[in-house]
Amino acid sequence: MKKGQKQNCATSLESMVDFGIFMLGTNNVKVIATEVQGENQMLLQKYTIEEVEQIGEGVNMVCHKLNYAYAVHFCHGGGSTKTFMVSMIGVDGTKVKAVSICHKDTSLWNPKGLPFVVLNVKPGTTPICHFLQDDQIAFLPYQEA
Repeated sequence: MKKGQKQNCATSLESMVDFGIFMLGTNNVKVIATEVQGENQMLLQKYTIEEVEQIGEGVNMVCHKLNYAYAVHFCHGGGSTKTFMVSMIGVDGTKVKAVSICHKDTSLWNPKGLPFVVLNVKPGTTPICHFLQDDQIAFLPYQEA
């Protein structure tokens, strides 16, 4: 666990929502996930980015589906982030609206972690961004447009 991060294993929708409200400090939340549309839904291909929209900034919570016989999600959050919705189209016509999370402060992260090795950067020197898979859920404080 990263310093300042809170985490929970949610075994029901109710416990996921309760932890999200606790994490965000409000019950006025927006829940988003990556959406994939297309017959093949082949994710390993080249995509063209059509639009990037910032949809949140500050604390968020992300839940990852775990491989159990019943519904279990690993939820975590904390730290300063920016959240984006990225519209893309694949070479085969697959359309994706992907959630992207950018971690603004990585200074306390493990310098041997995969993002730093792959990008050849040091913790705290640059934001680290990644896409959420379509079985992951993000909770954000609701912000009026």
